[in-house]
Amino acid sequence: MDTKPKAMKKIFTLACLLSTASLALAQQGTTSKTLYEQGARWNSPVWESTYKEDLTEQEKLAGLSLAWSEAKYNFAFFDKVPNLDWDSLYVSYIPKVQKSKSTAEYYLTLQEMFAQLNDGHTGVYPPMEVQNQHAKVGVVTALVEGKVLVLDVVDKKLATQGVQKGMEITHVNGEEVHAFANRTIRPYVSSNTEQYRLNATYGFQFLLGKKEEPVEVTFRTANGQVLTRMLTYNTPFESFFTSRRLLEYRLLPGNVAYVALNSFNDEKIKAEFNAIYPQLKGASALILDVRENGGGNSGNGWDILARLTNKDFPLVKWESRNYQAVKRAWGGPNSWFGDKYDYKITNPDTSDYFHGPVVVLSSSYTFSAAEDFLSSFKQSKRGLIIGEPSGGSTGQPVFFRLPGGGSARICAKRDYFYDGTEWVGIGIQPDVYVAPTIQDVRAGKDTVLDKALEVLTKKSAKKDRANRQ
Repeated sequence: MDTKPKAMKKIFTLACLLSTASLALAQQGTTSKTLYEQGARWNSPVWESTYKEDLTEQEKLAGLSLAWSEAKYNFAFFDKVPNLDWDSLYVSYIPKVQKSKSTAEYYLTLQEMFAQLNDGHTGVYPPMEVQNQHAKVGVVTALVEGKVLVLDVVDKKLATQGVQKGMEITHVNGEEVHAFANRTIRPYVSSNTEQYRLNATYGFQFLLGKKEEPVEVTFRTANGQVLTRMLTYNTPFESFFTSRRLLEYRLLPGNVAYVALNSFNDEKIKAEFNAIYPQLKGASALILDVRENGGGNSGNGWDILARLTNKDFPLVKWESRNYQAVKRAWGGPNSWFGDKYDYKITNPDTSDYFHGPVVVLSSSYTFSAAEDFLSSFKQSKRGLIIGEPSGGSTGQPVFFRLPGGGSARICAKRDYFYDGTEWVGIGIQPDVYVAPTIQDVRAGKDTVLDKALEVLTKKSAKKDRANRQ
């Protein structure tokens, strides 16, 4: 996700100068009305209306039209969906939104439409009144080697019904689990890559339904026993995320420091990292785990990365669409993208940084600002990335309100590696690929962490041999 790194100070200065100039002109009575009109043109309250169980047809069509037009002029990745005719799709969804029988159904229809843009930073979000009507079954799930496994049981009451970690889910309401997921979840997932789409479909969006409604789930144990249980959607969605600490630290065998960076959404993570930094400096190696990091502010991750080196390192290269109406009027080619911008972090020449080997653990859930962290780590050549390809989505969305109290966002910024190589829509590839196995999940083993320790042990042994020679 977009941030404001130190390298952008010149842009901030320019923005301040422009604001000062505008203020001076406004005081002269020449631009205040113009500035208001320009702001209202993009943020007009005419699009907003209060929540009701079923919006009017006029409100539904207005929201559809706004969402379509914002994407038409701001979306950065139409080339990634070359077979999508956005205008035709808009026309085809007019009768669909007209037929929707509630605000909840209307927003689900918009989500289905936006999912066809195949972008993780583009999507539609229902009003809180709709979101609060839903909850999850209290289990953490994931797709492992093609099977839907229970990774954790959040609702401890389920244990009394025999639901345990490592069980496979085979059916939901009598329907084969993949058929169920492909019918009820996958069409509404906005994602740049298949790995993140599968993550959402079988992970955090799986077994999400109307609060307090029953759902029949069939499990298969490791020894093949089949259990069918009537469960309830009663665990708040947010509880699956708020229970995780920002940062987790522990010392592993071999004097290896392990630090899980679970979110870059709160700048407190920088203070927490600085607090453990004196202990890290005594470690022989460092493992940074961003497998559960869904993003936030990229600057928080970059500040942590700056503690691992005293060399300058690259951040990103990016561009955005540059539509010029007059070129369209002239019938000539339009400049869809402007100049590319790139940024680096300039580090002080100091000895106060972590000198030992570093590896970073990644997964398909590693997303947005956490991928910006991976991008810079990979380009800094500071160590290896171990695990699975990341989610493959970052950028700066344009946010806007929709009728009924909901909202949407359109990804307007296209990010690259600093050398211009594209990774959005692909994912940042690990240097050492390793994924969890069913056997290891059931045995309580962390496949990826074990591989990281193995790699670091080999590195240490190789260094010792070199020193002896």
